[in-house]
Amino acid sequence: MMKQDKMRVLRRGGAMVRIYQAEDEGQMSRQAANLISAQVILKPDAVLGLATGSSPIGTYRQLVEWHRKGDIDFSEVKTVNLDEYLGLDGSSPASYRFFMNEHLFDKVNIDVNHTHVPNGMAEDIDRECRDYDRLVQDLGGVDLQLLGLGHNGHIGFNEPGDAFENGTHVVELTESTINANARLFARREDVPRRAITMGVGSILRAKKILVIVSGEDKARAVRDAFFGPVTPQLPASILQLHRDVVLIADRAALRLCRMEGRL
Repeated sequence: MMKQDKMRVLRRGGAMVRIYQAEDEGQMSRQAANLISAQVILKPDAVLGLATGSSPIGTYRQLVEWHRKGDIDFSEVKTVNLDEYLGLDGSSPASYRFFMNEHLFDKVNIDVNHTHVPNGMAEDIDRECRDYDRLVQDLGGVDLQLLGLGHNGHIGFNEPGDAFENGTHVVELTESTINANARLFARREDVPRRAITMGVGSILRAKKILVIVSGEDKARAVRDAFFGPVTPQLPASILQLHRDVVLIADRAALRLCRMEGRL
């Protein structure tokens, strides 16, 4: 993937995190797309866990380009997304279903019936949470889970708290998350205050986890998540305990790690 001198392996018991440094966001996106496409080539009916937000856009763009060239076939792939805002249906441009359609699903040969996003309009949200967990289990679990990293260390919409949440659940979004997502709405007050998200336990059950991070504004979150204590106050820190995690981050996001001699 990259030169050996740009890779660091962290081991903790049976857990392993491989950290790769990309030169910039573009290289980060291509390297992430390489891993995803390799997973699909090795297992054409792979179950991919997908993320939204700004971090994966370049990765999805690269996958679309390779699909158009005939290098990757999504016809048997199944997907499960991490989260969705409560109160938004899939036709809303701010919904994560809309995001996935726009950036990936509508541009490749995936069966729409094989794509799954939590239903933010469900009448019975508790039942929707249980059903979503059952869906992932019935699919055989996630083969490769793609994650971004929030400024406060959240993964999916799992915000800092007193305990790690296990299954899919409803979360009250923090002000920092609302502020970060406000750019996607006409007005800040339009940003939903609640979301449905796969829990940390659900994420950890994925066979492989791929985390992508870019930008100096994420440098502290990266340092604390992968080199600090495991704590629900920084949800991403629990990834240190997974057996197969790959972090691909650009130089800016790894700045503090380099300065402190951790890489």
